Amino acid sequence: MNHPLRLCAAGLERFMRGGGRSALRRLDTLVAWVLLGWLGQRLGWSFASGVLPVVLWWTLRCSGTARWAHAATPRVWLLASAVGLLAVLPLLPTGPAALAVLLLAAALWGGWSASLARTAGDTTPTLPGLAMGLMMGSLWLGSQWCLGPGWTPAQAVALHAGLMLGVPLLVAALRRAGCWPASAAACPPAALLAAGALLMAWPDATAWRLAGMGLLVLAWTVGAHSAHPAALSRTHVPAGLGPALLLAVGWLAPTHGPAAMQAAWAIVAVLALADLLRWRPHRPSVALKPPQRWSDVS
Repeated sequence: MNHPLRLCAAGLERFMRGGGRSALRRLDTLVAWVLLGWLGQRLGWSFASGVLPVVLWWTLRCSGTARWAHAATPRVWLLASAVGLLAVLPLLPTGPAALAVLLLAAALWGGWSASLARTAGDTTPTLPGLAMGLMMGSLWLGSQWCLGPGWTPAQAVALHAGLMLGVPLLVAALRRAGCWPASAAACPPAALLAAGALLMAWPDATAWRLAGMGLLVLAWTVGAHSAHPAALSRTHVPAGLGPALLLAVGWLAPTHGPAAMQAAWAIVAVLALADLLRWRPHRPSVALKPPQRWSDVS
């Protein structure tokens, strides 16, 4: 009898060969951002609240892609171990033991996500990916959340998940229907990213931040669907920059208030503007035909 993990790995490999690789990566990322952040906030630690397990998961997801196994399928046992630890977590009293279990589960989940990214060939940190991680990772920072006070956690999660799932589905549907404008392909994601980050950094403007979130998700979606991702970014993004920004926001928010989050978005806007200044449109290479000779004419 085959081991259950081997059967899961085989089924996962068939699923990814069938075109589900991108959907699985997006779903894995969304669930990690929401679930790990919710558990971190629920247990109520004072240091960085719900972002600490998300920072650990994100760090391993980014830095581990260059070192995890070169296997043809993701390491399912890492995800299974993380799920097992998370299932035990509600039985533990709030304290150091629960913190250790949650962080260990986040690390194992980060290893799974890294191996999944490695299998999908998604091993290069990008500015849109950094912006999405900062937006989703700060979801559980309470008063520092991107839309400000007055929103319940359920409303915040529903809005974030709706944007994360709805915008890519809408873009894919427009592409299939042939309704995606040709000018959109010429628009660099850095332009959308810069505009979205500037709107997110603007103080006390909920409507603008909603528009900024939409632009950030659109930049992430357009970059992921580009046929020439190497031509999209000219700015090198260190693998640990996103987790470092999120950790800094979680650490400084209790004393500096919303200014910590706005400063992080200002940094993202500067990086996106620098990327936009270096951007060059992709021009497909045209094969040069040899000059026609008189003998070819008949």
